[in-house]
Amino acid sequence: MKHAFLCKNPASKELIVVLGGFSSHPSHFSHLTSSKNVILFYDYENFDFDFDFSSFSSLNLIAFSMGVCIASKLFKNLAFKQKIAINGTNLGIDKNKGIPAAIFTKTIKNFNLEDFKISLFKQHATLAKNFIFKNEKALQIELQNLFDFALKDPNENFIWHKIYSSNEDEIFPQKALKNSFKELIFLNQPHFAFFHFKTWDEL
Repeated sequence: MKHAFLCKNPASKELIVVLGGFSSHPSHFSHLTSSKNVILFYDYENFDFDFDFSSFSSLNLIAFSMGVCIASKLFKNLAFKQKIAINGTNLGIDKNKGIPAAIFTKTIKNFNLEDFKISLFKQHATLAKNFIFKNEKALQIELQNLFDFALKDPNENFIWHKIYSSNEDEIFPQKALKNSFKELIFLNQPHFAFFHFKTWDEL
């Protein structure tokens, strides 16, 4: 994984840890501001990370899409003040509580970046026109890595304090979130729901 600071505020000792979804890049979140420090983990070429969280006195977690599954495994031992999931589940890939494996494998085989962008952003496509993405081949590899990772050692018991679900999500089935969590906050947004917010602190 790669990581990059989206907001740096030296006066603050609070850190918002963001786990991006498949294909996420720092450019996708440039419209969001915060009075805290915000770091994004993204690019699932692998699942190694090297970051010292100890210099921050308070940690908050926001995970998006397949990032919810990744966080449930990689960050299970970190003490977060609040954990927020957006359009994803702990299992990630599952018949009832995630994206069905058959659909995921078909997506890997037939992946088309432009079609994916349409489903990801829908009515916000013009706002996302300058977003950066890897090439299709690299993204297919990332999809395969996510598939393999999600099926290993699932941690369904990872607790989230707030879960958002988009009513217009064409990527992650809303019924998977309903099957996974008791309380959801519904947004009239596509899978990429972040244009609903102006700051990270709103979430």
